[in-house]
Amino acid sequence: MSIELYVILAMAAVAFGMGLIRAYHAVEESQRRVAKVMKAKRGQVDRLRRAGRTSLNLKRAIRDGKRRLADTHRAVEEAEASFMAAEGIDHRLFVLDDRRTKADFNWIALITHPDYADGVNHNAQPELTQSWQKGRRFLVFAPDVQKARDKVLARHPERLGYRVVSVAQQPPQGKPAAGTPGAAA
Repeated sequence: MSIELYVILAMAAVAFGMGLIRAYHAVEESQRRVAKVMKAKRGQVDRLRRAGRTSLNLKRAIRDGKRRLADTHRAVEEAEASFMAAEGIDHRLFVLDDRRTKADFNWIALITHPDYADGVNHNAQPELTQSWQKGRRFLVFAPDVQKARDKVLARHPERLGYRVVSVAQQPPQGKPAAGTPGAAA
């Protein structure tokens, strides 16, 4: 074989080797790119999972909030219905005065004023006028019913249109009133 052939074969071998080296570097570069893309893909998948979890949690929270809101609306409607069933009875208890002795008992006085807006307060709101027309309950401390009535009339005199409807003794706290279940005979 001739030298020229060996030179051509050597050049071909060198070219082939250089091609292999370039191919090897290209493969390494491709592997780096694939690894980088795979890492980016994993990061994207993780972000999507977190976003999906957050979205699911928010949907659950919204659903729970809507359920609680519906329950609250239902409770409000029931409360309004029971209030209307009670015909808007005012259950407030006003304290006439806070002076009290050991001999005093608790008395509940029901006081009305049919013409409160005309007789006492010309600028009274309709709710206030209705409250006085239906009657207001006052807690009075006195030793007997007559003293309780006198205290009420001193504060709300009949000459101004107030009327004492009833004065009843309030049972002591924790003890049932006479004639009620659980009362001692």
